[in-house]
Amino acid sequence: MNKTRPSASVRDGRWLVVCAWRPEMAHLRARLPDLPAHVRRRVILATVGVGLVEAAIATAHLLAKHRPDAVLLVGTAGVYPGNHPGLSLGNAAGVRRIRLLPPILAGRHAFLPAIVATESRASPALASALCLATGLPRGDVACPLAITASAKAAAAAAKLSGCALENLEAFAVARAAATAGVPFAAILGIANHVGPAGHREWKEHARAAAAVACQAVLEFLAK
Repeated sequence: MNKTRPSASVRDGRWLVVCAWRPEMAHLRARLPDLPAHVRRRVILATVGVGLVEAAIATAHLLAKHRPDAVLLVGTAGVYPGNHPGLSLGNAAGVRRIRLLPPILAGRHAFLPAIVATESRASPALASALCLATGLPRGDVACPLAITASAKAAAAAAKLSGCALENLEAFAVARAAATAGVPFAAILGIANHVGPAGHREWKEHARAAAAVACQAVLEFLAK
């Protein structure tokens, strides 16, 4: 079997495509009717809510209700300081590894018990197929409880996690999918630089970044 391609049962099965909040999926909702009917019938679109807790609860509920063959998160992310080839504002990226960030970066102030899951991964076959079909780069994503808003914290988060991107929901959706035994992948549009200007940049670029991610999903589904 070609390990870079998901099995036919997944590729041609039912897809649960989720976003954190409805505007992130506006482009996908508007263009999905352009796809062939047999493709549209296999796609379920849903909103899971913002943040780790809401996204985990909603994704688990949707998985139990719809029993899809694959879960795909589409949305936006910020990029951490540093050299991340291909991961720049206005582009989109597939997700490889997802790290949960502790609530306080300095380890002497807080820690997570060893039994707490702090890492998840996209399905290698599914992530590879998505990126091969769309030409997108791949990146690792850190998921904190709250948006990182200072330059010092952004640099620390990047160093601690080893990730290039930050998003609030990817870890929750990935863990819910893993618990249900359903392949997971994500495509995130890069809307801001993580740090003090992040929120302003996100408000300016989020709609366009989400549209780029949605267009990649449409290209994948159409193949």
